[in-house]
Amino acid sequence: MMKNSALGVFIFLVILVLYSDADINACQSSSWASFGIKVAQVNLPEDVFVDEDGNMYVPDNYYSIQMWTPNATNSITVAGGSFGSDMNQLKNPIAVFVRHNNIYIVDNGNFRIQKWKRGAVAGITVAGGNGKGSALNQLSTCYGIYVDEQENVYVSDRDNNRIMKWLVNSTVGIVVAGGNGEGSAQNQLRFPLGIHVDDLETIYIADYYNNRVQKWPKDAMEGITIAGGNGAGANSNQLSLPRAVAIDMQKNIYVLDTFNHRIQKWSLNASSGNTIIGSDGPGRRLDQLNSPFGMRFDSHENIYVADTYNYRIGKFSCLDDSLVSVQI
Repeated sequence: MMKNSALGVFIFLVILVLYSDADINACQSSSWASFGIKVAQVNLPEDVFVDEDGNMYVPDNYYSIQMWTPNATNSITVAGGSFGSDMNQLKNPIAVFVRHNNIYIVDNGNFRIQKWKRGAVAGITVAGGNGKGSALNQLSTCYGIYVDEQENVYVSDRDNNRIMKWLVNSTVGIVVAGGNGEGSAQNQLRFPLGIHVDDLETIYIADYYNNRVQKWPKDAMEGITIAGGNGAGANSNQLSLPRAVAIDMQKNIYVLDTFNHRIQKWSLNASSGNTIIGSDGPGRRLDQLNSPFGMRFDSHENIYVADTYNYRIGKFSCLDDSLVSVQI
């Protein structure tokens, strides 16, 4: 009995650890609905995030973060609300990430990352906030953000062509990818945007003007091209100004191929991708995208897209019972 009890406790703890790592699931290739559902009408949305409770967050790119509870038709303001640089204000927020009920915001016009606790009336600065610049305590115009389980903050410092990591309570950041000037060499980036970090602290980067996705292992001096990198284009081995990336536990790569108006899945070590959402150019139909800027998975295997020039958030539902884990 003691052995069986111990085994049961061990299995429970393993399950608890796996769940607490905030893994979600993603359908296998070609198993999402081809027609999306418009879940919100938004003016030029650039990012979207869905938390474990199904709440959806969208930065309005003016001065607030809007949240929709599940099935809500109207949003509520959960951060910001007026334009400015005070701790209770935002200026052109452009990206958002939620971890442990804390809302992390790329406050672009203030060159800082704000942490806004649920229900708080003001945020605190956790990265940048020292004016625009390239010093280690500064940020330039940014776009992508990822927050790990320990709430260390990764941010794509776009105009400095680098990815920065800010440890909890740190006053300076660490360059963890790029930082070698603008360029297309493997140790360089050219306007990095969306990022994803796996459990090995490998960083996946939508390297916008290089039309590629770079994989940058922890402590590496350069990256590896794992999607695109064959010039801008619409062929299956090409990307056109990608803006977001996600990785599943099988190391399949999901790329928001913005100016091909599609989402591509690249299998591990593949030389080309497969289109899983959007297949016939820009358009307003619910099976089309129009220059989408943001993409996230939710915990129910669905893909949410900030379909920017259709002024909407689209939800593409998983149709397949065969799942692989995606880590957020």
